[in-house]
Amino acid sequence: MPVSGATMHALIAFDLDGVLYSSEPFLGEAYREAIATVNTRRPNSFPRVPSTREILDHVGWPVAVILNRLFPHIERTAVDLLYAETLEVICARVERGEGILFPDVPETLARLAASGFRLAIASNGRRRYIQAVLRSNRLAPYFIELINVESDGITDKGQILRAYLAREALTPAQVVMVGDRSSDVDAAITVGCHFVGCDYGHGYRNEIEGAGPVVSAFSQLPGAIAAIFAR
Repeated sequence: MPVSGATMHALIAFDLDGVLYSSEPFLGEAYREAIATVNTRRPNSFPRVPSTREILDHVGWPVAVILNRLFPHIERTAVDLLYAETLEVICARVERGEGILFPDVPETLARLAASGFRLAIASNGRRRYIQAVLRSNRLAPYFIELINVESDGITDKGQILRAYLAREALTPAQVVMVGDRSSDVDAAITVGCHFVGCDYGHGYRNEIEGAGPVVSAFSQLPGAIAAIFAR
């Protein structure tokens, strides 16, 4: 992919879970561990552990939203404890090398960066988790400074993209959102930028169909992005 005037000033914003990385191999057990810890401190707070599929169906939204959806009738104090404990357990597992980096991610990021694109993470995940994934998989050097839902005044992915546009002095036409969930599509629509869907991640194809080109492997992204900027 040759460097052009368009790519030299463009930004590719990546969702994390289901696009670059998957916590699916350990996510269910991590919730089980975190719930057990909370139940030890506050007995019988959580009567059941959701299945991995139940959890994955909500991945892509801010963690507070995920927990509210999974546990709508649980006492707020217990949910707040679980919010903190899931971060501890999940980050520990990431730092031990658990989870899966999707095939060809480092090579493809290097190719995009060499082509002149700025690369960013646009994830509803918590900052510590995002940084743990990037650091553990040696991806951090590819990305510009992180903006996430813990940044001042930001509560969703659309606002994350707006903040990147403002900080990097970009127009929506210079930005591509890459994601696998409807929350990624919604964020792209919110700011009016391009979208590329990934159908190998945690989401369902109907969440991303019709929003832009769809790739079935991360290595296909340079071609899809080149086609967008060739129009």
